[in-house]
Amino acid sequence: MRRLYTILTIAVLSLTVGTSRAQTVDFGGTTMNNDLIGWYDLYELSFTSHNYGTARSMAMGNAFTALGADMVSASLNPAGIGMYVDSDFSISAMMQFTKSPTPNSDAFYPIGTPKYEQHYQDHSERFGISSLGGVFTTYKSTGALTNLNIGVVYNRIADFNRNTLIASIGNPGTESLANVFCTLSNIDGLQTNADGTMNFGGDPFYWGAVLAYKNGLTNKDDQGWFIDRISPDAEIDQYSSVETRGSIGEYAITAGFNFMDIFYVGASLGIQSLNYSREVFYGEDYIYTEETLPSGDAMPYQTVYMNYVQRTRISGTGINFKLGVTARPAKWLRIGLAYHTPTYYDATLRYGGEMWSSTYSAGNNPDDYDLGPNGYMYDNVGTPIWEDAGPYAWKYRTPSRLLTGVAVTLAERVIISADYERSWYQSTRLQRSPIEHLNYTGFNKEFFKGSNTIRLGAEANILPFLPVRVGYIWSGSTLREGYEDIIASHPMPTKQWYVTAGFGIKFGRSIYLDLAYQYGTTNYSRYQTFYAIDSEDAEQNIESRLFDTQTDRHIAVLTFGVRF
Repeated sequence: MRRLYTILTIAVLSLTVGTSRAQTVDFGGTTMNNDLIGWYDLYELSFTSHNYGTARSMAMGNAFTALGADMVSASLNPAGIGMYVDSDFSISAMMQFTKSPTPNSDAFYPIGTPKYEQHYQDHSERFGISSLGGVFTTYKSTGALTNLNIGVVYNRIADFNRNTLIASIGNPGTESLANVFCTLSNIDGLQTNADGTMNFGGDPFYWGAVLAYKNGLTNKDDQGWFIDRISPDAEIDQYSSVETRGSIGEYAITAGFNFMDIFYVGASLGIQSLNYSREVFYGEDYIYTEETLPSGDAMPYQTVYMNYVQRTRISGTGINFKLGVTARPAKWLRIGLAYHTPTYYDATLRYGGEMWSSTYSAGNNPDDYDLGPNGYMYDNVGTPIWEDAGPYAWKYRTPSRLLTGVAVTLAERVIISADYERSWYQSTRLQRSPIEHLNYTGFNKEFFKGSNTIRLGAEANILPFLPVRVGYIWSGSTLREGYEDIIASHPMPTKQWYVTAGFGIKFGRSIYLDLAYQYGTTNYSRYQTFYAIDSEDAEQNIESRLFDTQTDRHIAVLTFGVRF
């Protein structure tokens, strides 16, 4: 057992949802709950609109459930692997440019700040592989089984690369992260040692509160925890950056059967590799005017600023199975159907943090601290590294999915394809964790519903060697009616759309080159940097502003392929 909750009541839910740690106060926000895999994390790690693949498939909006004969078929409808008439090998390299604006945020950097001083950004540029693999024709015949194809394929399933910058200027001195840690320390009865030191202990959820004490943001006496270095008359400027990195890639071992060029059947064993990291930076500057500046006698030590960084890494492996069929009742018509089982994951979590601060000695230094020449002292404290692995790893399952598609060919020159996908996000389950009695089933059933995704694509051969393609992807909201304004500890993707375009060049029968461009937007649920919500006395609430962020993605993909 890693952690025993004070209380975890699933039956009583509110629109502001975090992980309950105390009987009446709910703590959350991007600065809290980074030390575990939360229900909001499970959702994000399961969310996909299947927009990655080869340049051809991506240019056509990945509407390939019926169309087939593409590497992406291994991850959509493996029956499409049976449509290959020759062996094929391809590699698809991509460049992705993301920007995550937050319109209701104050400026993170003052106007005119030099670029070399801007250590955090709200944009990200990444290079990667969207698809790689080979399909091999192992059997050909003129009988009922026309051919059998075997494929070994890698496809990117999801991407987590994005940066967010937010700021909130001029907040009251009582709306500080220090106040949240002080409340948490009082409610859960955190203790210092007899000599005034404090250990990090065996529950990393409290490490932020320990760091706050070691940096002088909070203090303790016989009456409990209090704040004596930040005046309630101060104004607080708050800054935060959330940087996420990583992706989910699927390695599919797939087989496709072609029966008389009319009926196709396929199956894939998918092994998914999860790599996700999150760095949360949070900083506060404490501002006084001449009227609010406390005297050295009233407040001998005055904190000037505090910075807090947390790093979370989740890595793991999942396994799933896909089964698909495609019918071709006429040469110009294809109808596809595929089912994806849930992906069953084993995941390791690593977590650590660091806090540093500056404090000014405004009085006569009654505690005889070692001060710098200007009367300032600096603290910089790091936590141990926590790891949940091996028998303490996290196990969870993602939603199952059902895909249908139709593709038609017009005049042997134009292809039009459409997909519909249904994903049951309410069925996401945490199956095992290192935390006793932890269960997110109630949250998932309460907040999430089945999600609809539509993918559309078209291809026209304007010249025999030059196909031109366009596409569109739309994923609807995953939140049930009435929960659209849910506030979780971290923003969750809710809706997505992409517009796509591209073209290909065929160099004879063997070599081809495809290029695609995607532009898309992902909407997220609203979020806060911190909150401590008292269910019995709203006047005791401590919370930051609400923020709304979206992510815009520009993706360019180049595929090089060889048929043999």
